[in-house]
Amino acid sequence: MKWFVNLGFSFKNKVSEQNIQQDAADLEKGKELYLSSQFSEALSYLDNAVNSGFNSTVYELRAKCFQKLNYHYKAIDDFDKVIEDNPLEFSYYYSRAVSKNAISDITGQIEDLQNCIYYYKKNKNIESRILKNLETDLITAGDYIESVKNTIASVPNNSYLEIKNLINECLLQIKRIRLKSRRFKTPKNEEILLRS
Repeated sequence: MKWFVNLGFSFKNKVSEQNIQQDAADLEKGKELYLSSQFSEALSYLDNAVNSGFNSTVYELRAKCFQKLNYHYKAIDDFDKVIEDNPLEFSYYYSRAVSKNAISDITGQIEDLQNCIYYYKKNKNIESRILKNLETDLITAGDYIESVKNTIASVPNNSYLEIKNLINECLLQIKRIRLKSRRFKTPKNEEILLRS
């Protein structure tokens, strides 16, 4: 009787191994199709990989496909899962902010940009390009808020002043990050780095 029980474990292990191999193949094919801008086709492979269980990489890639296809609500759902798995990665907040902007969730967009800035400033390699993108998005959101301030129904859940204050606070944080990163790039520090 023991051989019969062991046969079951052997069968389960083989099936499990085949599933893992198939999931990896689906993920690779999904990546390949995504990189060649075949987003709809990539989704079918990524959906198969997602159905097998949680994998943050699959959800992130699928969310990016959803964004490219303008399925922003689905992209937000997938980015929610990715952020829940790795809440310290600033780029996920930025990506979700892009989708929130697309569905006119300005408050959500600004909150995600604020989280992005918060986690980005803890990064060791500060890039001016990323700060410039954040700043541009915040200024654009601020301009939009200005244009609709008389129709407060366009800005749900928060008042005009609360949103403007949040935008200004984020812009101030970006300035502080720039100043801090400039302090570390003084000629004296660069000279020390070159010697070592």
